Amino acid sequence: MLTSPKDELIREEILKVAQKLFQQYGLKKTTMEDIAKTLGKGKSTLYYYFCSKEEIFDAVIMKEMDEVFHQVMQAVNHAVTAEEKLKMFAVTKIKALQKKSNLYKIVRGELQENMRCMKHMYFAYDQQETKLMKSILSFGLANGEFDRSISKELDLLPSVMVSSLRGIERDMFLNNKYTKMEVRIGSIVSILIRGLKKVKYTQPPIVLS
Repeated sequence: MLTSPKDELIREEILKVAQKLFQQYGLKKTTMEDIAKTLGKGKSTLYYYFCSKEEIFDAVIMKEMDEVFHQVMQAVNHAVTAEEKLKMFAVTKIKALQKKSNLYKIVRGELQENMRCMKHMYFAYDQQETKLMKSILSFGLANGEFDRSISKELDLLPSVMVSSLRGIERDMFLNNKYTKMEVRIGSIVSILIRGLKKVKYTQPPIVLS
């Protein structure tokens, strides 16, 4: 369906208002009436653009996820080496998520309580991140940074690395487990990179008997 610039503007305003309310009250306690009242419009306006508050919630989360991924991809593309790209992947995502921490916590809670919500969106986002991670690893193989042995694992390794980093993110936001995460995630990625790097062999010393 084609929309006018005015329609797009109103839709964006709805999402901005809804985002703040979801951050403050969560999905369950936020109503269409709350959104309409805060927006300064009637509920009929909301229903013109969205069928339900669940659809608005999905649109808010999709918008947030797209923004995070776009920031990560930009940072990765600007990095020169595969090592830098991996660090930018992890650090940029942490920074982006920290700015959206309240909504992140709510989303995790809603997902645990109601699998209706965003299972399909998380799958799509996971596919995006895994594809980006695979491109970084392939880049590192192509320019000789990473050991050729990992080429046999490119069907699984990108997904494993993305899942590992996501576990760290989850602990950070839900349990406040880590402090100064931006710095520490860089160190963690450096440790991971050591296992990926091409091994440089040196000639062993000759022992005279």
